[in-house]
Amino acid sequence: MERFLDTVEPFKHLRPAERQRLAASSRETRYAKGETIFHAGDPAEAVCVVRTGRVHLMKFLESGQASTTCVMTAGETFCCLPALDRKPYPVDAIAAEESVVVRIPTSTFHELLQANPAFLQQSLCLFCDRLRQVEDKSCMVYDSVERRLAQALVTLSKKFGPTIPLTKHELAELANTTVETTIRVLSHLKKQGIIKSSRGSTTIAKPDTLQHLAGS
Repeated sequence: MERFLDTVEPFKHLRPAERQRLAASSRETRYAKGETIFHAGDPAEAVCVVRTGRVHLMKFLESGQASTTCVMTAGETFCCLPALDRKPYPVDAIAAEESVVVRIPTSTFHELLQANPAFLQQSLCLFCDRLRQVEDKSCMVYDSVERRLAQALVTLSKKFGPTIPLTKHELAELANTTVETTIRVLSHLKKQGIIKSSRGSTTIAKPDTLQHLAGS
């Protein structure tokens, strides 16, 4: 556990003794695909890190539609705001595949924030970057579906590389559109040679063209 936390932001900035203490208080939990890690409104009892697998942070609307706000992969710390203000989790966290999640008690996390200024600074920088990503995504609602999907693929490629292991259903939830529309837009991009798609994954063939479509 200690060696793992030494590779994870922001915990790599802790002193060895502090990281040892953090590791001793942390617990690993294995989740099956589709299992809920926490619900929106639950008390923020832990700061979570993906050790293996993939976790989606999601909002479920009254209409029943699901919207994915973030995709968290191995080595990423998630649900930043509750880590700082201790207010309830704002979203549901769902294991998109079999995953192992490290749960760090919020109380221990806050004690280390107070004791280590460098750790506090790095935590704030990381969490501000995550908030910036969420703000950017909130502006996507005014873009075309093609641009939203292009933006989603470009963002995901930074985590997974050129081949993105998300289904069309998951991409639709990330781009806030329907599966049918996602299939149509991806088919159009495929005909243009911008992407290649197979069951359960999408490969970016022309990253520069895709970034142009994404407006980045």
